[in-house]
Amino acid sequence: MNAIFSQEEINTGRQREFDYLKGIFMLMIYLVHAFQATMSPEDSITRWIYMFATMSGAAIFIFVMGVGTAYNRNATPVGMVKSGVRMVIYQYLNNLAYVAALLIPYPFVSGRLTGAGMDNFKYLIVVYIQYINIFFITGIIYLVLALLRKLNMNIAGYIIIGAAVSIVAPFLFGTNVDVPVLGYLMKLLIGDAEFVSFTPLYFLSYALFGVAFGKILRHVKDKVKFYGMLAVPSVVIVIVWWVLVFVKYGSDISQMYAVLTGAYSQPDFWHVVASMAHIFLLAIIFFFIEYICAKDGKPHAPKNPAARQILYYSEHISKYYALHITVYFIALGINGYEAFQSYQCWLLALLSIVVTEIMVRGYNMLYARRSHNKKNSHK
Repeated sequence: MNAIFSQEEINTGRQREFDYLKGIFMLMIYLVHAFQATMSPEDSITRWIYMFATMSGAAIFIFVMGVGTAYNRNATPVGMVKSGVRMVIYQYLNNLAYVAALLIPYPFVSGRLTGAGMDNFKYLIVVYIQYINIFFITGIIYLVLALLRKLNMNIAGYIIIGAAVSIVAPFLFGTNVDVPVLGYLMKLLIGDAEFVSFTPLYFLSYALFGVAFGKILRHVKDKVKFYGMLAVPSVVIVIVWWVLVFVKYGSDISQMYAVLTGAYSQPDFWHVVASMAHIFLLAIIFFFIEYICAKDGKPHAPKNPAARQILYYSEHISKYYALHITVYFIALGINGYEAFQSYQCWLLALLSIVVTEIMVRGYNMLYARRSHNKKNSHK
């Protein structure tokens, strides 16, 4: 073990394998959400992609967020509380953008809406006014991590609490609190409601494991040996997971899809373990691809434009995530708030990739120019 770990924190640079991991899954998000946001039935290819994505997906972003707090020396409890509050506010600002995107086409299509289209329109407005998704759960989890950092929680503590949360979560989920206001707040945190996509209750364990892993990773002096060692249990767990899934549901793809979809947002302990194994295995693959491509064994800024784009997705993931669904909602409204055919959803995914790319890069260019001008004005 002395050949792999160091008493000092020496591995304090950017762990780019997780950046690649986040970035590549943004492309899956584009495709899956093209169907979900437009209330369209997934085709068989998308279902297979989604079933694979359920073993990581949102868990990746929450896990990497936990890793990031372990690597960010400026992540003080106060700073993390501020980040948490900011993310919760961001969720509701994002909801306003979603509702605006749904409303924009309405004046132009209201005269030809079918009954189903009008029902969908009303339903979506109600849901997305109070929508709870990745930004909200990130904000709440930041608050929990701030408390644990204030208490100087050690690595073992993060792992134990993370495991305990994943075991207890299914027993707490949907607990009814029949008290005005408090009952609604509990729905946001541990409850079951149509407007709740993910709950902090279920995804807290991924963040806690991420913090613990980040603290361990800082002491790794030989990542090749470390990841080689970690790959063995990860591969075993992934193989066992899919063997059990196919043995149980292999002849009934629809049931497999339904089970994996439900377990994705409400994972039990075994699902969390399997998801972590998938995340580790994918990160290890990305690490060794970059390691092999680097002639001196050290990571460099990639020259491949596809790799650079994936890293750009990761760097600005919040912007891409917030904006891409607005494209789908506007398209849905233009279509009378009714579902699209499969090929149209694939085209919508491509359209959203292009449009959000223009918006994100345009915003970043304007922001960089403004910052540059502000610096020059103070000279």
